[in-house]
Amino acid sequence: MTKEKRSAPHTYTVELRFIGSKLEPANISRRLSLAASAELGLLESQASTRRREPFWAYNGKGEIGFQSEWTSLDEGLQFLLGCLRARKPEIVALSLEFRSIWWCGHFQASFDGGPTLSANLLKEIGSYGIPLSIDHYFSED
Repeated sequence: MTKEKRSAPHTYTVELRFIGSKLEPANISRRLSLAASAELGLLESQASTRRREPFWAYNGKGEIGFQSEWTSLDEGLQFLLGCLRARKPEIVALSLEFRSIWWCGHFQASFDGGPTLSANLLKEIGSYGIPLSIDHYFSED
């Protein structure tokens, strides 16, 4: 994390992820007309010493307003949804083929507070039928 971000007690990362043993990242990128922000192909997963399934992830990198870390989870997810809204039918179709999650990293330097999500955001996220996952990480730095 950057020095400015580290001073914030809570920062967040956001991604849409698809995971599956038969997933081919290039195919997901082609279907959504998006470059992955992170991916792991079948051959790479087989060569890994850790058991990992192929995956494809997108965080909006390259889009206007992109931030690698957000001080508001709601704002980060609103940004990501804005990048993906026009692709919703294909995202829903992919979510029926592969495991999928809205993945959020919550990096905290204190135990007070945390994310707040608006009702409108929760409604829109829910309309995709994809679970929301928030992983928490604590750091005293």
